Amino acid sequence: MKMKIVVGASLLALFSAGTASAACDALAQVAEATNAGNEALAHEIGGRPKPGCTTDDKAMISRVVALSSFNRIVGAVGQGANLSDFEPELETIRKADSAPWQVFDALGDINRDRRDYESAARYYQLALEDASNEVLTPGWMAPDEKYIVRLDHMATEMRLAAPRPVKLAMRGACKISYRGVSLKKKSTPVRYVFGTAEFTPEGLESARDLSECLKSVKPKAITLIGHTDPVGAAQANRVLSLKRADALAQYLVAEGYAGQWATVGKGEDEPFKADDASAYDEETLNQMNRRVEVDVEN
Repeated sequence: MKMKIVVGASLLALFSAGTASAACDALAQVAEATNAGNEALAHEIGGRPKPGCTTDDKAMISRVVALSSFNRIVGAVGQGANLSDFEPELETIRKADSAPWQVFDALGDINRDRRDYESAARYYQLALEDASNEVLTPGWMAPDEKYIVRLDHMATEMRLAAPRPVKLAMRGACKISYRGVSLKKKSTPVRYVFGTAEFTPEGLESARDLSECLKSVKPKAITLIGHTDPVGAAQANRVLSLKRADALAQYLVAEGYAGQWATVGKGEDEPFKADDASAYDEETLNQMNRRVEVDVEN
């Protein structure tokens, strides 16, 4: 279970260096309490009047208070506690509109472990979206490049494993760069009638979602890479994967995509690399392998 903890002397130093408004004493105070591991004091400061603080300062105070609680949860999990036992508290933080990306990430882990892949996908996508907000997620609070890639991978994995389509377009999850980290290759679970290149109703929904995503990103070129599961002959799967990528390309063009495009069929040669393949049954793994990757060029 990978969880991010945010504490350290640099927190107060960054606020003192000018992250907060000069007149916002409460932000420096709540940072100091959080650095000291004094969660009760952090919450008390968060509930006080905040003269001299801007709207952004007040939002950051709420976030630091949330982090003081989150860091305590991380410490407990590190000592052997079950993360899922803290789900009600994490949900309370989320609903209070002060949740930093770490809370969404933890809720993604909880829902993944209970195999609620649709919810897990949404939480990982929300973690990415929150982490990309450089005002409310300044550098000291942000995930590093490796963790951004992990969040994107987990969001993708959950979308592929989910029984129902999860929208890429939700809150900007189809962006191809987060804090300068390129995430331009997207796997989408466009599903087809068995053995054909005809969309299922769920496949059409995913294709429509991808079309909306491309309208938002406006890439100058895309490559659609078809993949299949290992059921059937390898050569037949390679041909089928190309036909499916072609069918998706034709749909996207008909829906208004005006850039350049190319298609590739990989068949069963490049199965999806799940974070923990042992967590899935064979059918779910096959479902994850049946995908189209969209490589975006801007």
